Amino acid sequence: MARALDLGCGPGFTTLLLADVCAPRELVGLDASEAFVALARERARPGVAFAVHDVTALPFPGGAADLIHARLLLAHLRDPEALVVRWGSQLRSGGRLLLDEVESIRSEDPVFALYLDLVRRVLAARGQQLEIGPRIECATRGAQRVHCELRELTLPPARVAEMFAPNLAELRASSALRALADESVLDEVAAGLRLREQGKSGRPVTWRLRQLAIEA
Repeated sequence: MARALDLGCGPGFTTLLLADVCAPRELVGLDASEAFVALARERARPGVAFAVHDVTALPFPGGAADLIHARLLLAHLRDPEALVVRWGSQLRSGGRLLLDEVESIRSEDPVFALYLDLVRRVLAARGQQLEIGPRIECATRGAQRVHCELRELTLPPARVAEMFAPNLAELRASSALRALADESVLDEVAAGLRLREQGKSGRPVTWRLRQLAIEA
């Protein structure tokens, strides 16, 4: 494989996973966050690069690719169905677009449930959707879709809290969340996440992930 792109690469973990699994000659991680790209560049290897770029803006830097990967990204973007089509236009003939999105998230833990409700409400206020998997599955039906699978992943409370806590801290800086919840509620969620990170409380969370491959 000559060239691959990792959209919404964040600090570069998924990009390096792509490098290990697919071994493209050139791999570029793209993210709109300068801070994330700076962190990702600290992990760069030969053949792996990172760039600041809005993934809704086409064309992508460097031109068409043989593989385009996006994980848990469409939930945070407007008009995701149209974006899938536009991203596919950036593939070379025979190339593939790989998508990994949330189908559903289940937990009987009250703190995790409250956190997820807040996230859903913030995304909805932005015209976005956390559990976007069913919409993307419906939008990609057709001859070009060569793979469609649901995978389930259950994580223990401490691991879940470790992921949710920094996200909550970032969300608390947004006016959208402050308009939806009192500071006392956010303090309650933050305290509950800290207890779960320390292994003192909590119940597991189960994700169902929709994995799709679309061929150009």
